[in-house]
Amino acid sequence: MTTEFAIPSGRFRGHERQQVWTAEPDPELTDVGPGTPCGEYLRRYWMPFAMTDQVGDLPLRVRVLGEDLVLFREKGGTLGLVHLHCAHRNMSLEFGIIEEGGIRCSYHGWKYAPDGTILETPCEPPASQIKTKACLGAYPVIEFKGLAFTYMGPQESMPPFPVFDTFDEEGDEMIPYLINSPCNWLQVMENAWDPFHVVYLHTKAVRTQFIDAFAELPAIEFFERPYGSFYTNTRRVGDIIWLRIHDKMLPSFTQNGGHFPVPDGPRYFGRCGLSRWVTPIDDTNTMVIAWRHFREGDDPQGLTDRNEVGYGKTDFYGQGGDRPYEQRQRDPGDYDAWASQGPKNVHARENLGFTDRGVAKVRRTLRAAIRAVQAGEDAAQPALIFNGTIPTYGGDTMLRIPAQEGHDDAALLKEVAHKVAEIYMSADHLQGKERAAFIRRGLEDYEASWQGGPQMGAAPQEHDQQRQSGAL
Repeated sequence: MTTEFAIPSGRFRGHERQQVWTAEPDPELTDVGPGTPCGEYLRRYWMPFAMTDQVGDLPLRVRVLGEDLVLFREKGGTLGLVHLHCAHRNMSLEFGIIEEGGIRCSYHGWKYAPDGTILETPCEPPASQIKTKACLGAYPVIEFKGLAFTYMGPQESMPPFPVFDTFDEEGDEMIPYLINSPCNWLQVMENAWDPFHVVYLHTKAVRTQFIDAFAELPAIEFFERPYGSFYTNTRRVGDIIWLRIHDKMLPSFTQNGGHFPVPDGPRYFGRCGLSRWVTPIDDTNTMVIAWRHFREGDDPQGLTDRNEVGYGKTDFYGQGGDRPYEQRQRDPGDYDAWASQGPKNVHARENLGFTDRGVAKVRRTLRAAIRAVQAGEDAAQPALIFNGTIPTYGGDTMLRIPAQEGHDDAALLKEVAHKVAEIYMSADHLQGKERAAFIRRGLEDYEASWQGGPQMGAAPQEHDQQRQSGAL
């Protein structure tokens, strides 16, 4: 009997590339436990770690930044976040008894206030001073619109709680959600700094998760702010120049464009569909915890579903591992991209290219920020830079600016992106409706300036002066 087979052709280099499997992760950027450089940096910020509707009449065991903790709501309504183990004999307080003013250990009855102060030691003799000498580790908690935030750093370094302008807008319904991923926080966070993955993963790879316009490579421009960055993600769709603007603020806060936009006409300073944090559970587990924003007119195709937003789920595609494995293989989403990199992605195995400049940028910036804290410097805090609500930029702007004869369209997209960013930033001194109206006027006037041919529009201050003089 003759066995026939084809000899594989090509250059197979698996053996010579074996060394990539001995490379190690980057602990400076990935390790988040107590005392680690990245962990100490992250502890300088308020970060969400739970949805408040997870907290019932029993203690909730949680893990944040490699620490095992218990979240509880004492009967007076105050949330407490304390170390998991009782300071007496280390019984877990997940079995504690919630009472007025605190939580009581079931083993010997020691009772703790939300700040970890020992209130009672009933098994001790009356003269015992142990409760004045010991305490339970605890962290402050702020409850805000369905999310619980904590600050886990040194108390003397605790910053004000940052309130961004998208946290309180008229007509905006904010619904929280939380989804866990079995991988390091960095690979989840970096996904938001990689706008080019939308072209392939979400549009060309298997199915179109978004409209066809997302299949075109966008023009990306980054803009620095005192507390982070935003980038413009610019495309042409017929006569419309469409800018999706994304906020990127260290350590892990992002806001994106709208979730289901349709670039079929002008739109001025549309706001984000998502305000999101990536909070490390430990070195190899991460939570995405966020608000979905629902506003009238944001979803012309009717694709949103408020009932699909909550613990373990959200109403846009591929954010968790809840789908059958075969379906995920045939139609992968963001979760599959970041989780399949492994528990900790090894950067030495990568080959970064031009379209990875956002990822390279955030790694450089994060490393510098971590080292600054290690050197004794303060972490950059947006709430200390702005006195009041912090301005953000995330959302969509669509301007009717046709391609100009004799004008390179790629250069035009870049020019428009820089002008729109300038208009946005020029309103940083304003808040609320006044800021939105100012930006809208600037965008409308800039759009109008192109109707007569390629030229730069007037600055927003000039628009106001021209209106007052009757020129507009």
